Amino acid sequence: MITDKEPEHELTPDRAFAVLGHETRLAILFELWKQRCPNEHVPQHPMTFSELRKAVGMRDGSQFNYHLKPLLGRFVHHDEVGYILRRQGEHVVSAILAGAFTDEVVFDSVPNGKPCEICGGRTVFECNTDQTLGYFAIRCTECEGAFGGTGFDGALSLTESLSPIGTRSRDPAEFYEALDIMVKHQIMSAVEGVCPDCTGTMSVTPQVCEDHHVEPGRRCESCDSIFEVQYVIVCDVCQLMYGVPSNRCLLTEPRMLVFLEDHDYDPWYDWLLIELELVQRQTVLSEDPFELEMVLEADGDRLVAALDEKGAVTTLHRGGSMGV
Repeated sequence: MITDKEPEHELTPDRAFAVLGHETRLAILFELWKQRCPNEHVPQHPMTFSELRKAVGMRDGSQFNYHLKPLLGRFVHHDEVGYILRRQGEHVVSAILAGAFTDEVVFDSVPNGKPCEICGGRTVFECNTDQTLGYFAIRCTECEGAFGGTGFDGALSLTESLSPIGTRSRDPAEFYEALDIMVKHQIMSAVEGVCPDCTGTMSVTPQVCEDHHVEPGRRCESCDSIFEVQYVIVCDVCQLMYGVPSNRCLLTEPRMLVFLEDHDYDPWYDWLLIELELVQRQTVLSEDPFELEMVLEADGDRLVAALDEKGAVTTLHRGGSMGV
């Protein structure tokens, strides 16, 4: 049975940040973190009060206890054997080591070797600029891009970036491979109903552009994107939002992945080409309950899928050509 912790283990957000806002308390977390054994899922080597105080470098026991006590319960576990770092404490140390709140890597119009899928123009990378505000963007310098709502034109992709340490510890090729892996798992988590940020539940709303029309190099004036159908997925807790084109919802279905592999499309790297080249038709079969039929074709090979109101694949058939 799942139960709430006792009241003394609960912290309001302002109290939690106040607890962590002292160098001695952070030093305590780091010393307990060093004590962990990498081959253990749960730390099994507690430190005594005296061991921990000496490791932190504080002589005054009462002063040390003053800083240790607020950490107990939420960040540090204490029993008759000693003190052990809780998983919540590990999260704090991990964020500090990653430089998530203390460091920043900036990309400002760094040339990208991949041409724009929409117009073939030159593309650039941007991250942590005044426009991208902490996000990582791939932007075309010659057309309007794939979607609006970003504060700048030319957006082809807008995602989370790696942490500063995750960026600096990789060469460019490794960075983009790691970013691709991270974003893939974030989007799939959101599509399957788990917020990748806070793990809260997510609500889904299908959005269909009734007057969808895209000119070369321009977004649709009605929906401000090149995507006729998107699923807007919003976390019920932290309000994290993903606008997921319908073709990406199909990636939960293994037969879709086989279809793409058979025709030399990478399901993540080529996501814009999948929309532009493979998606032939999208039809709303029912408004209530919502049901969307999608038809994709590559080299005469046809795939027909149906999605429900949450973007889940309900049916999928492959085979034949568009003329059949």
